[in-house]
Amino acid sequence: MIERSQAVPIILNGCTVLGAPGFPFSPGETINVTFDSDTLSCSSSSRMAQFSLIEVADISVTGPGTTVTGGGFIGGGMGVDGALTGMAIAGVLNALTSQKTTQTFIVLTTNFGELHLHYSLMEPAALRLFLGGVFVRLRFLNTQWRHERIQIIKDQLANGTISHEQAELFETRLSSPPDWPNSAAHVQSLRLENERLAEHGPKGTCPNCDKIIPLLSETCPHCKANFGEYASWSVIPLKA
Repeated sequence: MIERSQAVPIILNGCTVLGAPGFPFSPGETINVTFDSDTLSCSSSSRMAQFSLIEVADISVTGPGTTVTGGGFIGGGMGVDGALTGMAIAGVLNALTSQKTTQTFIVLTTNFGELHLHYSLMEPAALRLFLGGVFVRLRFLNTQWRHERIQIIKDQLANGTISHEQAELFETRLSSPPDWPNSAAHVQSLRLENERLAEHGPKGTCPNCDKIIPLLSETCPHCKANFGEYASWSVIPLKA
């Protein structure tokens, strides 16, 4: 899989082919590119090329992004009123003649060819982020990259920078995504455990409503009186 959080296919619609040596497409054709699990598919209205990510040597995303062309009108005229009128007219003309376009270029380098594409629906930085899971998967498939990272871990272990436990953890993360703990769930679990211990522990009397409550309560469950760290009162222990 590309990444646990990206189980659905990633589809780039409306890519324009700029060059396609080794692929069944011609410059100027419009194709759709789909990243699905470990497979990459490129399809036009009449042809399809489907291959494995194992066959992908590199993916590059470049380009200037959004550019503005046209416009260039400068207002002017005799006197203040004429200058203001001229600037207003120039502003309208610039708005009418200026065009925004997004220039993003994708190069797919594979074992059998290269596919050069123009994509106008995302700027380069946004597209690179969108394809983040694909790049993660490509690194997992790159054994040379993995061996280099393992060697770094071993060097740090030999230098005493990390422990054996840390080294094992770091090597595990090279082959599978980490299972990050849910901090919110952990805090909730601790709170429930504290409430359970308080419920089964010694009891006391709420100084506000006189109800019997757990002695370690931070708030009274009946009147909501606060007995926290900075409270001016506390639960009164029951007399034996």
